Amino acid sequence: MTLFLPVAWIFLFLVIPLVFVFIYGFGYYSESYTLQLWPMDPGNYLYAISLGRGAIVIPLLARTFGVALATTLVALFFGYIMAYYIARIAKERWRGVLMGLVVVPFWVSFIVRIYAVFPFTNSESFIHDGLRGAGLGFLSSAILSIFEIGTAQMLVFTLMYVWLPFMVLPLYASLSKVDPQLLEAAYDLGASRWRAFLYVTLPLTYPAMIVGSILTFITSVGAFIEPSMVGGQNWQLIGNYIQDEFNLAVGLPQASASALFLIFVTVLLISVYRKYAELEEEGQTEVRSRIIVPLWNWLKQILKIGKGRESGPVPAGMPDGGATISEGHFLGGVSEGPIRKAAWEKALDKIAEKGGKWILGGVTALVLLMFFVPLIIVAVFSFNSADDLNHLHGLSLDFWIGSGSRDGLFQDDQALNSIKYSFLIAFMSSVLATGIGMFAAYAITRYRFRGRGPLRTAMYLGLVIPSLILGVSLAILIRFLNYYLLAPLSLGYGFGDAWHWDYGLWSVVVGHTTFNIPLATLVLLISFREYDWSLNEAAMNLGADEITTFLRVTVPNIMPGIISAILLGFTFSFDELPVTLFLYGQDVITVPIFIYGLIAKKTISPRVNAASTIVLVLSLAFVAITTKIGKKGGQLFRI
Repeated sequence: MTLFLPVAWIFLFLVIPLVFVFIYGFGYYSESYTLQLWPMDPGNYLYAISLGRGAIVIPLLARTFGVALATTLVALFFGYIMAYYIARIAKERWRGVLMGLVVVPFWVSFIVRIYAVFPFTNSESFIHDGLRGAGLGFLSSAILSIFEIGTAQMLVFTLMYVWLPFMVLPLYASLSKVDPQLLEAAYDLGASRWRAFLYVTLPLTYPAMIVGSILTFITSVGAFIEPSMVGGQNWQLIGNYIQDEFNLAVGLPQASASALFLIFVTVLLISVYRKYAELEEEGQTEVRSRIIVPLWNWLKQILKIGKGRESGPVPAGMPDGGATISEGHFLGGVSEGPIRKAAWEKALDKIAEKGGKWILGGVTALVLLMFFVPLIIVAVFSFNSADDLNHLHGLSLDFWIGSGSRDGLFQDDQALNSIKYSFLIAFMSSVLATGIGMFAAYAITRYRFRGRGPLRTAMYLGLVIPSLILGVSLAILIRFLNYYLLAPLSLGYGFGDAWHWDYGLWSVVVGHTTFNIPLATLVLLISFREYDWSLNEAAMNLGADEITTFLRVTVPNIMPGIISAILLGFTFSFDELPVTLFLYGQDVITVPIFIYGLIAKKTISPRVNAASTIVLVLSLAFVAITTKIGKKGGQLFRI
């Protein structure tokens, strides 16, 4: 009974919509422009996999996978550096603060974060004028070469910039678990910091690397807002094609057929993600990847790392007079003797020992500045006295409250309605998702049942499925219900008007609740696992039934987790854009939709900054509250 609501919701609004995407891929439009689903026509799928002249889908998929792979590798590089510095080098009292700084931008709508980068792309902005005025024209040119709209490097940077926290969080959790005694043993055996990292730390974090890489890859594959804002015509991805086809009057079948490729990749990666996510969850980090290890062994052969001599004197300065370590000690081999290091390896050892922490700290600081400086600029320019986003002419509230003929944000009825609907939708979806997620987490923690594995897989699917796919699949479900169930049913029973599930408030609430349920479930799983179940046994021994015990004992004790789940869901819902784009109606506009609409229409002014600042301030407030409730952020970092 506990599982009925979460299973029913996930089945109705996640699994079934994905099935409908597959079915609609066989659809076609008749001469009267009526969508037909029977008899099935495989033409859309055949067109999608075609490789001849005029092929669109396969080249777009190749480009999308290439961009996603590049994004994942760049994010892995910077994410590992940041996670390593925070978990292994930074002082303990600063770790929570630094991880909070990593997480905060992730809670701010990515549409705001992308918009915040725009001043760096404009050669006439105050940033580049200031650099040139200070004699740093070369730095201005370097920044403009990266931040150039319509280029591959700008698209990869934007995706990395938006989704980097997905990489840092699992790596930080994994690196925090590495036993320092293992590294001490390696040092005692003569290993340098560089070699100890390669043979001890790196293998122990393989699962986290895979989890973070899958999360980053999947979100990058499903991207369509980012390419539309910074990619230009030359760097549109498969998500842009699916969205364009979906918006065409007769493009739904082709959009569905193309979307199935992303669904297939997502489902395939989910099985890998679940395996390594559960390994991380259970603390089993000592796992060798079938992909990473062969690549690393191949790289070692090329670079000739770890080749020892048969014999030789023990170098002076080894701890306790012990011999230096060789590759065999770590990998179970029998080779002995000191290691013959290449010149480049000796240089890396010196760099790691003398300046390693400063290099890692510098990169971490640079990335954090990259996160926050654009957001600060957005907030400051919302108070600009002139309609100029390139130079600050003075501080004013004109674009907030209006002045003379200039309307401010709070004088715009559409802007005010967007704030109202964002609050309403976020509140409804977060509370509903937390209630459903609580039942799911309770059942997963307390009971062993046959469908436990598939339920967890569905939860993981809901967590990492691209927003594009979730939005498209729910929109297709609504269309199917309207044309093949609600309208015929109402007319069949003699009602005057056909029933329809209109796009608007409830469709958006359903969409936001669907992606919030897995998030709430993961938060509450932590609470239930840390809960002392002997309290329930004591309550029932005193005569309380199971429902009374749950309501009066369990719920009050997990209340911090419940509040954290609600606040987390509220923030993600308030900031959400891709799913909303497919489900909102003309009368239901959220703040991200409002901001995106202004940017898409090229009506950019400090009013956009003002709306973005509202999202930023609310996100910071909810992060602060959730961090305080969630035991100084620890609960959030373990999600």
